[in-house]
Amino acid sequence: MSEQTRTAGGVVDGSRRVARWFFGVPLRAQTYTNLAYLAFAFPLGLAYFVFLVVGLSVGASLAILLVGIPILLGVVYLSTQLAAVERTLAEALLDADVPADDLEPAEGPVDWLSGLVLSAGTWKGLVFLFSKFVLGIGAFVALVTGVSFSLTLLLAPLHYQNEQVGIHFGRPVHIEIPDLLYQHDGWTVGLTMPFEATLRAGEVISTLAGSVWGALVVSAVGVPVALVVLHLFNAIAWVCARYSELMLRRTRPSVLAELRRRNGGDERAD
Repeated sequence: MSEQTRTAGGVVDGSRRVARWFFGVPLRAQTYTNLAYLAFAFPLGLAYFVFLVVGLSVGASLAILLVGIPILLGVVYLSTQLAAVERTLAEALLDADVPADDLEPAEGPVDWLSGLVLSAGTWKGLVFLFSKFVLGIGAFVALVTGVSFSLTLLLAPLHYQNEQVGIHFGRPVHIEIPDLLYQHDGWTVGLTMPFEATLRAGEVISTLAGSVWGALVVSAVGVPVALVVLHLFNAIAWVCARYSELMLRRTRPSVLAELRRRNGGDERAD
């Protein structure tokens, strides 16, 4: 086999892999677990934010009376358990590698309290929970925008005659490709692109697709658009997975994990 044949075969194989990667995104289970993670990000982030703001505010305001100190410690400890929940979600839905901290059993209340307060994982988890609110807002906006835009295009044959449903422009949009000119040593080469269009304010699909055939063309355009949107969702989920690995690695294990490990140690001792 010649070198050119091997090179051509490699190019063909690479093109096939790229095509399978691009067009196979709706057939991969990981795509839908990523979507589940992004869908849960906003409600969870909002719940974490409310809990932390209320708990820390109440504890800080009552700290002068000493009553707030156990409240603050309780909020901090519960935040480690919420971080454990987030670690589990990242591993289960994003296929992330987020191992918990391998803590030694505490020898008493003081040892347990110092391990809680002085552990870097405690505060990393707390920062992650606060940032989850911002991540959740971004994920919510991306999901709503991407899904609604894709479905609007894909379902164009069902609503192309309804100006109330679709993609709306608040004001006219003018599209024009400018002329291309190249000058060098007195030579001028120009290219004029005869394309100019104005999209009037209002619903776009009902304007461009005046018949069912035009709506079918819009729907066909929606297929690659939907595939690109799914890849964008996967990219956002990938960033969330790496961020979870950075912030939640070696954070405090959950209560259930500690109990299982303790029971396992007792059984081995027996």
